[in-house]
Amino acid sequence: MKGSTGGIVAAICLVVGFGTGFALRPVISPVAASPAAVAGVAQPTEEEATAAVRRHRLFTGTSLANATLKLGDCSPGGVGPGVTCMTQIVMDATKPGAAPQNRPVGFARVNGQWEVAVW
Repeated sequence: MKGSTGGIVAAICLVVGFGTGFALRPVISPVAASPAAVAGVAQPTEEEATAAVRRHRLFTGTSLANATLKLGDCSPGGVGPGVTCMTQIVMDATKPGAAPQNRPVGFARVNGQWEVAVW
C-alpha cells in the first residue's frame, strides 16, 4: 500500500512539473519575432553569405566561384567570431547533378564585408 501511494504521488508531481514547464516556457525562453534574425547579433543576408563563399579559397587553393548557398538558421559565436549558420551549399552549381551539402559555416564581418570565418 505504501509503495503504490508513493508511486501515485510521484506521478502527480511529474504531471504538475511538466504542466508548469509547458505553461511557463514562453515566459522563460520566448521565441524570437523573426526566425532568421538573431537578437542583437548581425548576420549576413543570403546574398552576402553567397558572395563570401564565392570569394573564399579552400586550403587546396580551390576557388568556389560557382558555389550556390541557401542560408538557414544562424547563431552567435560558435568556433570563430561572428555567427555560425546552417547552410545548404552546392560547391559547383555548373556541374549537372551536383548534390547539395548541409553544413555549418561561420561568417564574420571584416572591414564592412562578410567573410567566411570557419569552413
